[in-house]
Amino acid sequence: MQVKVTPDEKAARRFHSATRELMRISGKDFETVMKHELGAMLTSAVRGTKKATVKSITTNHEKQPGARYDFGYAGPESRSGKSYSSADIQRAKTRAAQRRSKAKNGKLVYYFGRSNQAKAYPAWLWRQIQEQRAKRLPQKLKARGLAASMFVKIGEGLGIPVKAPSYLKTAAHHKKGQMRELIEITSRGSGNKYEVGFVNNLGYLNRWAQAGTAFRKALNARANYFSRAVKLAASGKIKKTLDRYPGMASTS
Repeated sequence: MQVKVTPDEKAARRFHSATRELMRISGKDFETVMKHELGAMLTSAVRGTKKATVKSITTNHEKQPGARYDFGYAGPESRSGKSYSSADIQRAKTRAAQRRSKAKNGKLVYYFGRSNQAKAYPAWLWRQIQEQRAKRLPQKLKARGLAASMFVKIGEGLGIPVKAPSYLKTAAHHKKGQMRELIEITSRGSGNKYEVGFVNNLGYLNRWAQAGTAFRKALNARANYFSRAVKLAASGKIKKTLDRYPGMASTS
């Protein structure tokens, strides 16, 4: 599912006017000004995109009420030393398979500490739960900020520096990696004929982290600021005001 950034027409017009005015003030071409402004907006979008903290990930992992696992059932394991016949083991495996077939997506829910559910596990199951959870936590931490990292990747694709925490630059899904292929970037022309566009196809994480909303807000904020600035009577005052905001005038 694509997340399309579609700012309102008024904001788009204000931003276009801001870009043209910056070209006049700085003496730079459209490509230079646009890349500079886009870098500032991508940086702002990174800040505005929801990101989990190490503490929240760890806390959620430890207190999680339940999780779905697809374990390979090895058969009953006695705590008293009882031995099972091959027929007993096969019957237990069949029952486990039947139970799993009725579960969501073929996976059963197992509950952990601080839950009001029963926590009596066969030894084989408890070992596998512990092993999988020990592997899962580092994977969750590695994926921290994955949605926000897409803005960093857009900047990299356009050769635009984007300020972001170091962990965003290495964020990766535990199976799909950094998923750079989900970013579609269009960049052609140069100077005053420069054209640029992008689509972030991260899907679920974009919706959860509100990445599209974060970029829209960044664009609106830039347009709103410049609209206020250009209301100043003299261009000297405009330039002085812009100089106070890194990014708006540093192209000059």
